[in-house]
Amino acid sequence: MSEVKLSNTFYEVKMFYDKDSPWVKPERPWSKWYGKNYRIKWYNRPEGEVVSIPRTVEYPEIPIHVFGREAAENFPNNVAIYYVPEERKYTYRELMYWSDRIAAGLSDLGVGKGDAVGVYMANCPEFVFSLYGITQTGAAVIPINPLLKAPDIVHIAKDSGILKAVICTSEIYPEVEKARDEVGIDEVIVVGEAKQGTISYKEFVEKYPPKPPDIEIKPKEDLCALMYTGGTTGLPKGVMLTHYNIVVNVLQSYLANTGNRTAEVLGKGVIAAVLPMCHVFGFTMVQGYIFAKSMMIMYRGFDPELVMKHIEQYKCTTFIGIPLMYHVMINHPSFGKYDLSSLSLSVSGADSLPAHLSEKWKEKVGERVGQGYGLSEASPVTHSQPVWLPKISDSIGIPILDTDAKVVDPDTGDELPPGQVGELVVKGPQVMKGYWKQPEKTKEVLSEDGWLRTGDLARMDENGYFYIVGRTKDMIKYKGYKVMPEDVERELYKHPAVLECAAIGVPDPEVGETI
Repeated sequence: MSEVKLSNTFYEVKMFYDKDSPWVKPERPWSKWYGKNYRIKWYNRPEGEVVSIPRTVEYPEIPIHVFGREAAENFPNNVAIYYVPEERKYTYRELMYWSDRIAAGLSDLGVGKGDAVGVYMANCPEFVFSLYGITQTGAAVIPINPLLKAPDIVHIAKDSGILKAVICTSEIYPEVEKARDEVGIDEVIVVGEAKQGTISYKEFVEKYPPKPPDIEIKPKEDLCALMYTGGTTGLPKGVMLTHYNIVVNVLQSYLANTGNRTAEVLGKGVIAAVLPMCHVFGFTMVQGYIFAKSMMIMYRGFDPELVMKHIEQYKCTTFIGIPLMYHVMINHPSFGKYDLSSLSLSVSGADSLPAHLSEKWKEKVGERVGQGYGLSEASPVTHSQPVWLPKISDSIGIPILDTDAKVVDPDTGDELPPGQVGELVVKGPQVMKGYWKQPEKTKEVLSEDGWLRTGDLARMDENGYFYIVGRTKDMIKYKGYKVMPEDVERELYKHPAVLECAAIGVPDPEVGETI
């Protein structure tokens, strides 16, 4: 087998098995894991199934809402969203129906290419409808964390300079109202009780027909999302992610697990969608769920027992969370009460997951949690542990499809050999265009030939597994030695009396820093 196509009337994906990736330097140690067959856990079949994982992929140049359009066409009656707090369900046909109405309305308000619309709300169906409504006008989405306050909204509005409208929920509208006193936001659409000077979401979507504007979108050039990320210093910067960036990252992540069998699993997945969509991790994962035509069980917040109950009740196939969620679930009194064995893929990202939690998860579920790694500037995923890869608890896995990575000396940029610690840099088609209106900041992290500096310290072993050992700014310098906080914390976690711990460096005039 040299090539497999995944095609429909909207796009085509080509997977290659005997062709090297144009993005990855030849003979990288992790390349040996790709282009092979693996037997994996497969939708509750005890014997599993064999999948063939490609070496490289030819990605379609499409806007992200085409994932929703294709799902509505070919899986119209599959449940897309089950919104638990209000017991609401929407099919894929309905998802695009409401998105199309929002697109028509926004277009009538003058929203189009070159503009942006903020989505300021917690996870709910209207977030997804708004997302695809916005992108169909050619405008960019600016997800705004619902925990942010008026000064943060003011910064985003001033820094972007293109925030034409905001769609928000009524309970947090007062923060938008405060921001409007300082910056001009033309239109505010409120889900729930509309306030004076705003537009009622309900009336807005009922006013317009489900006929989105006919807009030409250039996926490799046009912005899909402007993700504001704070990093460790300074005010939040706008990360420019194109439609192509996010489409690629969805397919990189998904095809690395299901390969040539992808078409067989479309429409079969059930996901406990707990990641906040205002964050790039949750934002992109939702696009993946829609690509897979999965049913998303959506929550307003994170209730560990309710999530475990639903995993058992609906036979969820995938759980993607952050370490804190795993920590809370594993240490919950009801962790042993529910059957979580339907999960074929458990993934943790956004931070390192302590090895002992992964082991406890395996005791219950049958598989360790596969840690991954990413950052907003890479849409976000760059490394993962696919279902077929032998798990190493403290590793972030190997670079995903069509992603190159290396460890370099932070000062010289020279590539370091396996085993040595340096700064992790990555390269691939999912890497951002740059920081919005900040070319100098962009040059600091993104080289002319596409290498993105992550700011994280890492090492790679001889098999191509990567390990994050800290931030370049977190390293503790003790008596001339370079000590990573994670190394200290790892030893502390071995003591049975330690539930949570953190190691920091404190300035010391005699030894440099003490721990």
